[in-house]
Amino acid sequence: MSGLTLAAGLRDALLPGTCAICAEPLRGPGRGLCGTCWSAVVPDPEGRCPWCGAPMDPSEPHCLACGDAPPPQDGTVVWGSYEGNLRRAILALKHHGHDEVARPLGRRLAARVASAPWPEEPTCVVPVPTHPWHRLRRGWSTAGLLAREVAASLGLPHHGVLRRHGLGRQATRSRARRRSLPARAFSVRTRVPAGPVLLVDDVMATGATLRRASEALRGAGIETVYVAVLAAAS
Repeated sequence: MSGLTLAAGLRDALLPGTCAICAEPLRGPGRGLCGTCWSAVVPDPEGRCPWCGAPMDPSEPHCLACGDAPPPQDGTVVWGSYEGNLRRAILALKHHGHDEVARPLGRRLAARVASAPWPEEPTCVVPVPTHPWHRLRRGWSTAGLLAREVAASLGLPHHGVLRRHGLGRQATRSRARRRSLPARAFSVRTRVPAGPVLLVDDVMATGATLRRASEALRGAGIETVYVAVLAAAS
């Protein structure tokens, strides 16, 4: 058990639960967000490109960028925009020890995946990995927690087959530097099960991370890669 998880357990035992966003007391033994704050965690109403997940005119089959250069993934779904209470919930999960919000967020993303009009169904779920140093500092991988919940909701196996290289954080880089993520940012560390793979991440900014991770899976022999992202930054 990590120190962060142990601290969260002690907090639950000694202190009443409070909402991770508004800090109001929670009713009952539950933790996470209050009902009011959960009601403001809403899906993205915008039309998005079915290939890359970028905003687009819903009357078009795909965005202009994908028309010029299709991405390595075969399809992408995005649950919501990285703003408001969805952003706050992700930050609470990612940086403030509120791992309990992973389950409801993961289930929301799984429902979006289940309704995706993909020609094939995924056969396993793979998270976009966090570098081991960052995972040790936080206590867990945000994408890893979400991927486990998505896998559980869809009844699929979960495989952490990707390895991340480099300590640099995409969140601290400019958009131009994010787009120039090295081609070998990811590698496959073990055999990938046959069949379509669902790649899961928490936040998409430029899409470069998902492209590189998808390329690594394709390089390992995976013919079909789908992507599911909880939130996309504008």
